[in-house]
Amino acid sequence: MKLKLGALIFCMMSLARAETLTQQQYDQQIQHHTEIIKQTKAILDTPGSKADAEQQSQALCDRLNAYEQIAQLSKDNPELELSSIRLMASELYLNQQKASLGNAGMSIAVFCSGKIKQ
Repeated sequence: MKLKLGALIFCMMSLARAETLTQQQYDQQIQHHTEIIKQTKAILDTPGSKADAEQQSQALCDRLNAYEQIAQLSKDNPELELSSIRLMASELYLNQQKASLGNAGMSIAVFCSGKIKQ
């Protein structure tokens, strides 16, 4: 009985996460995550940034999470306008970052442990 209940809960959570969005809902969520990415530019992309290591690592984790959210939204809603392009672009960025962190002996999960804000 516990196994069946656990499987049922897992299926319900999967369905809830993969909720199909309208184009407007998708665009709003993409805009939210894009704003997070833009906010990290001052810390990560501005030459001479005064951000310390903690601020930089938090900004990178925020950016990575935003790209992961864009990828998931796009994967869950392939029929919506620009979703395939956004999925491809976000996965390209994430793969580059995974490779970079991997070369340093890290993973995104380890690097961002405890830093992801929802």
